[in-house]
Amino acid sequence: MSKKLDTNSLNEEFYQISPKILESFSKFRIPLDLYLFKEKIASLEPFYKRDSRLQEEQRKDILERASQGLLFVSRNDHSIYTKHISKQLDLILIDKHLTPLEIVSILKMAIPEKIAEFYEQPVKPVWEELQESVIVLLKYLQEDPHRIKGLIKNLFKQNNDLIKTTYNAGILGLAITLESKQDIKEKDLKHIALGLFTYDLGLYRIPKFIREKTANLTPEEQQKIINHPISGAKLMRKLDIREETLLNCHLEHHECFDGSGYPRKLKGQDISLSGKICSLAHFAAELITKNLTPHELLATLSKKSQKFAPKFYNTLLNIITNIWLK
Repeated sequence: MSKKLDTNSLNEEFYQISPKILESFSKFRIPLDLYLFKEKIASLEPFYKRDSRLQEEQRKDILERASQGLLFVSRNDHSIYTKHISKQLDLILIDKHLTPLEIVSILKMAIPEKIAEFYEQPVKPVWEELQESVIVLLKYLQEDPHRIKGLIKNLFKQNNDLIKTTYNAGILGLAITLESKQDIKEKDLKHIALGLFTYDLGLYRIPKFIREKTANLTPEEQQKIINHPISGAKLMRKLDIREETLLNCHLEHHECFDGSGYPRKLKGQDISLSGKICSLAHFAAELITKNLTPHELLATLSKKSQKFAPKFYNTLLNIITNIWLK
């Protein structure tokens, strides 16, 4: 067994690859160049050329060397590596050599992709894949709640896209939820997270030409827009999803604390806890996709403060101030 390797000097250009990551690739072809650390000369040398056919013995040798911490991949292959991990997201919990920014880019690729697949095809197998990805994200944040800062700093901007707005709202809503954890039961955390990353299903299912109209909607089209929270909840129930905490994100993401929202014009404490979080996260996410500066974002939020539950509203202001203005 090789002695433990100090990789600090290599981290800028290369990072170690673990056996579990290697095992997740195709069995006899790896789409990355691999480099072997030679201890005597303390440097890396090419060891495996990407997509070369492996024999069983070669594969075993590669896995053994990886278990000794001697195999590296180039950060130039980051896009290939991250795309692979985004398809098996639980690998971010295994690979300790990924930088925080690399993990953010993987999550920013993987979660919207799963949201888009589910919005396009809201069926059980696709739902289960999205659910698995959101649970991985939750585990990643529960290991270190401060990791949410990196995700918030890298939200989507300048993009009026429903999928990306949902992702932004999911991250902001999770930040509010984790910051307010003393008010939230542990068993509800997963369902709030799943609601936050699926809440606009009903709107997505409305034809795009209606969604993108800014005026002259017919009465029928207007009714579809107003009722989309209820339509989304119905679609979720068809998947046998009954958790109210999750469904309320769908039903109440347009309800307002002052009673001015829709579709049911709920007010104050009639709005559920998850509905309060989701309506605020959704509103802030839409502002962020308009590429407002942090100061403009805070100013716009302050003008609408009466529409949101004061406690969560103040929590979001603190999050924005601490992450973007300090």
